[in-house]
Amino acid sequence: MAKEILSQSARNNLHSNYYKPGSVPIGIVTKVILTENDAPDLPENVIDSINDDSNIELSDYFTSNDGNQLKDTRKIGHIDIKPIDENYFPDNYPITNIPPFFADEGTPLNTETVELMSVGGRFYYKRLYPYNLNIGNASENKGKTQLPSGGIKNNNNDYSNVSQTGTTKSSASDSSVKIGKYFKASQSNKLIQYEGDKIIESRFGQSIRFSGYNNGTENDRVLSPTIIIRNRQNQETISGDSKLGIYDLVEEDINKDGSIIVLSSNNYKLPFLPGTVDDGGSSDFKTKPINADISDTDGLDKILINTGRIVLSSKTDKMLFFSKGDYGFISDGKFTIDNGEGGADLDFGDDVNITTDRNNANFTVLTGTGNILLNTDDQGNSPSLTGPKDAQGNPTLRKEPLVRGNTLVELLGELIDAINQQVYNTPAGPSAVGPTNRSTFDDIKSKLTDTLSTLNYTE
Repeated sequence: MAKEILSQSARNNLHSNYYKPGSVPIGIVTKVILTENDAPDLPENVIDSINDDSNIELSDYFTSNDGNQLKDTRKIGHIDIKPIDENYFPDNYPITNIPPFFADEGTPLNTETVELMSVGGRFYYKRLYPYNLNIGNASENKGKTQLPSGGIKNNNNDYSNVSQTGTTKSSASDSSVKIGKYFKASQSNKLIQYEGDKIIESRFGQSIRFSGYNNGTENDRVLSPTIIIRNRQNQETISGDSKLGIYDLVEEDINKDGSIIVLSSNNYKLPFLPGTVDDGGSSDFKTKPINADISDTDGLDKILINTGRIVLSSKTDKMLFFSKGDYGFISDGKFTIDNGEGGADLDFGDDVNITTDRNNANFTVLTGTGNILLNTDDQGNSPSLTGPKDAQGNPTLRKEPLVRGNTLVELLGELIDAINQQVYNTPAGPSAVGPTNRSTFDDIKSKLTDTLSTLNYTE
């Protein structure tokens, strides 16, 4: 187990002298520690204490942003705040390096209002309920939060006003402060909730819903555990014809939202349409499945992944796909396999049908200088029992090459011409040129090209 490298006194950041027990202090964020550059320097007394006490290499634990000074990177995610109630914090000083109370608290913005919680004499911060999902209660108009004279009284009404709106009675001389260096306010709507749901939502339209009853209508919902993971709220609800208000509720749209994964069961129906779905509910996907059944099936556990592009990668070993039922590939584009040097083995237990009858499409097989083997292998083994046999009646090993059609027609034409020009030596002298049924041979020659296929070709 790694040794604890900081003493208790070095880890504590106490403010008990300024905090009145029983109160609910709140403050406005003045700094968020996001990178090692923002983090405070590692205190010299801590460095000296560690160096005197052990052989630990500090660089194994801490980052140096300039090659010399070590940064206390444990403080990433911590914040500084300025209290907004001078009755609770008489000296009105900023409180620094406050850690989150929950590990999944979420990073607050500059000027956002947070609640302070004292545990064991140390402060932690807790974000307040965000009515505006994207910016919480942050505001670029809060300025530097000059405290109101007389402070804010500790009663439910005042606390509610400040915690929900982040608004304080500041003077007109307050200077404006940005809510972040690069953060831009945008719209993210809260999700509709169903009885018993657990929902995790971010500022950016990402969400994870754990639900059991987000199916059917209100009168016929049945338990169907479902998880929906969504990366982006669809643009139509933010800036399109169906634009929602900031505080309107929205539900996941598996066809229009950004990348989305649905793990569903039982009666949850997947209203899935392939391709891009427009405002009217029509898809731009053109290919109609012929052999694949894409209809939804009740009662089954299902997974849907719907996004702009999917990449599956196996870095060091096999990639295996199992299907108890049929499996299909439906695409408006081209089906390609680039398999490198490993080759391919295809083993089918039944008929194999390949159809390219649309758009006068070709079926091409290229092997370079290799062979195309039909019903025989490279050693001449063949399942056919009708080929040549040895003296004992056993099939012999043979590979029969295919005939070139045009070449065969040319050779047969030359043969017929030679027959028509043949002359026999007889006791009476040379015979006449050609046979008496020469016209018959000419007729056969004229039909030789009928043997050539109009659809199938070889080299």
